[in-house]
Amino acid sequence: MEESRVILVGAASFAEEVTDLAPAAGFRVAAWIEGLDRSVVDPGHDPPIVWLDDQADFEPDLPILPAIASVKRMGILRRLTGEGRRLATLIHPSAVVSASAVVEPGCVVLPLVVVGARARIGEATIVNRGALVGHHTEIGRYSFLGPGANVAGKVSLGEQVYVGAGAVVRDHLRVGDRAVIGMGAVAVKDVPAGVTVVGVPAAPLERSESSGRER
Repeated sequence: MEESRVILVGAASFAEEVTDLAPAAGFRVAAWIEGLDRSVVDPGHDPPIVWLDDQADFEPDLPILPAIASVKRMGILRRLTGEGRRLATLIHPSAVVSASAVVEPGCVVLPLVVVGARARIGEATIVNRGALVGHHTEIGRYSFLGPGANVAGKVSLGEQVYVGAGAVVRDHLRVGDRAVIGMGAVAVKDVPAGVTVVGVPAAPLERSESSGRER
């Protein structure tokens, strides 16, 4: 299989994982673009790490893929596409994606993911290893499903939703924009926009944002 060259957006541990998995999906990573921490920029790194403000000078015809687990990637990706970068889409060959499902541009679907019938994965969403997406479920743009997350059928997730590792979302629920479902939580009720829920069954956390998310 001939590899296509691509640039990852992000320069931390998650970018390393995507770089290692990319060849199996037909991609070779040419560089990482970093937009959150300038101290990690290193042109001598393999692949080279390019600062966001300087990326236009680095092979501007190459498409980009998100490799930041944090939903902070939305602003960076929008800036890059506004400056002319195209979005690639990576689906690992071990993932099982229904023929009737839609995976929008910029998505990263990692090993052993299952996406059910008529599901839709929104632009630049990351579906991490072993996550399950039920039939007729819609996941909004710039969201993140952690390893082993299980989103059941006919669920509606808004934009920039973060579903932690091993979390479960019951069927027919609605989860609002920028909501967070904590690691191992079991959501059995709708989750309003901007709310973090944790536990079994999941209940709102008093603080507005969870900490310690993987980049």
